Amino acid sequence: MYPAALTSTFEPAELAFLKRVFDDVCLEHGLTDGSNAASDVAAQMIQLYQGGIKDEGSLHRHFDGHDFFG
Repeated sequence: MYPAALTSTFEPAELAFLKRVFDDVCLEHGLTDGSNAASDVAAQMIQLYQGGIKDEGSLHRHFDGHDFFG
């Protein structure tokens, strides 16, 4: 679990942005909603965003070629 992901709130525009990027990453890697891998992507994406990575391309690149997808 990523505890830092549970400590902040997001504006609606930020949530919409993160959801769109999350959906794109899951689609690109064949992940289904509710899967462990998709949950891990969501947690990591929130952690990255909170850490200052707020650019769509940078978020996508983090997951490209990641063995995270088995």
